Amino acid sequence: MGSGPAEVVPVRLDPELREAVETRAGQDDATTSEVIRSALRRYLGVA
Repeated sequence: MGSGPAEVVPVRLDPELREAVETRAGQDDATTSEVIRSALRRYLGVA
């Protein structure tokens, strides 16, 4: 997942965003956490 132990960070999502994340996770055969981490990495330009 990363270079060190993962930390849980609570994030509030509106219903439409949550639905979009869950839909994408289903399409990619991934978890919602994996989709969110991937999106954040791309947005922030972090490997």
